[in-house]
Amino acid sequence: MSKYEPLREHLARLTDVVWAAKLNEVEGIIGSNLPKSAREHRTWWANSGGSLVHQNAWLDAGWRVERTDLTRDVIVFRRQLIGGTGVTSRSSAAKSPQKIAEKRLCKHMASLRQPATVTLRTEWTVLGDVAKTPCSNTAIPRDAGVVRFATLDGDDVKTVIASAASVQQLYRSIRMEMKGMEGNADCMTGKSIIEAGGFEADTPIECDVVKSGNAWLLTDGRGRKANLDDATERSLVAQLLYLQELQSGRSAKLIKD
Repeated sequence: MSKYEPLREHLARLTDVVWAAKLNEVEGIIGSNLPKSAREHRTWWANSGGSLVHQNAWLDAGWRVERTDLTRDVIVFRRQLIGGTGVTSRSSAAKSPQKIAEKRLCKHMASLRQPATVTLRTEWTVLGDVAKTPCSNTAIPRDAGVVRFATLDGDDVKTVIASAASVQQLYRSIRMEMKGMEGNADCMTGKSIIEAGGFEADTPIECDVVKSGNAWLLTDGRGRKANLDDATERSLVAQLLYLQELQSGRSAKLIKD
């Protein structure tokens, strides 16, 4: 039996489509050290097969080496077949609807498991000092958006990020709370913002808003405008802006509508 037979068996048992293996992990599976050439030459990890017993180990299991990164001691294997020759024959897999479904799902999962980068691009509209900007100001949108309230905390700035189904209603609630108009249902959100931010009614509080149409979600370079009328998507934008505040080193709180 080839010393690489345990590697073939290991690959045949895997259910993933891609396996990124460290060289010492491979050595642990085969129970011995890899030859020096395996750590120095990419050709050792080719998919030629033939008389090369170590390559036949992954080829017979239905896998191929997709990428080698010997500077980091990493080898990336990718599945070519559902089940290797020692586990499931292709003829039996073809007859089983479950196996066919598994194969189709694996193909989809390969793309789903690729690294993804989600970014947010926004443009803030300045509303200014809450104490000085009345609720009737035309810059305050009536529709949904994400609002940022900011005040001084010593020499630093602390903020509260809040998502709102109606920016004007949210803005009105904090104005009423600052004026001490208690007992109104609209003031509940304003009260929670004041308490979360530790704001004082007699200190300046600046307000900015991300209005509908001024937020874009980008995934791997492809983007679209965020739908702030959708509560789930609006909450996502608010959370990303909140994380940006934290990453900028500011003390911040997040309020969800």
